[in-house]
Amino acid sequence: MVTRIDRKRIHAVWATVLLCTALASAEDWPQWRGPARTGAAVGFTPPAAWPDRPKQIWKVQVGIGHASPIAVSGRVFVFSRTGEQEVVSVCDLATGKEIWRAAYDASYQMNPAATTHGKGPKSTPVHDRGRLYSFGINGVLSAWQVQDGRLLWRRDFKKEFPTTAPDFGVAMSPIVVGDLVIVHAGGTGNGAV
Repeated sequence: MVTRIDRKRIHAVWATVLLCTALASAEDWPQWRGPARTGAAVGFTPPAAWPDRPKQIWKVQVGIGHASPIAVSGRVFVFSRTGEQEVVSVCDLATGKEIWRAAYDASYQMNPAATTHGKGPKSTPVHDRGRLYSFGINGVLSAWQVQDGRLLWRRDFKKEFPTTAPDFGVAMSPIVVGDLVIVHAGGTGNGAV
């Protein structure tokens, strides 16, 4: 029997494999919905004939969650959950070999109405100018050095807001505009952009 968590893990693995296959000859996909946040892959030329099934190139376990993988400069970046930690994993696009992995404690108490959603994370990370920004289920914003996974800074909004996430957890993906990283921080009834 396949459980909900197993299905989420399977979906995360397959989403990564399918994204990697699609991006093998296309441009970078550095954030949620692609380069311009439109959902369109500019520069992708579809094959003359699609195969009956995608060919699996590689497969890795990445944990659970709803965040989409992104791909930049031959690397795949995945933001997921393993146990009570949120994890950023980076793999080689061609081989699936892990380049680096970073994790931090992120226990999360789900709203009873959202138990089928799982504990996240739900926010797709964004890659910009050598940095990766992740926004966890509890509203913790982190900046990582893309080259080696070193944590550059972390912002927890506990001091500014009584609750740091909406009722069903943070689900908005950060965006970068110029030198700004933009997120919706705070929770129900009290938050800010």
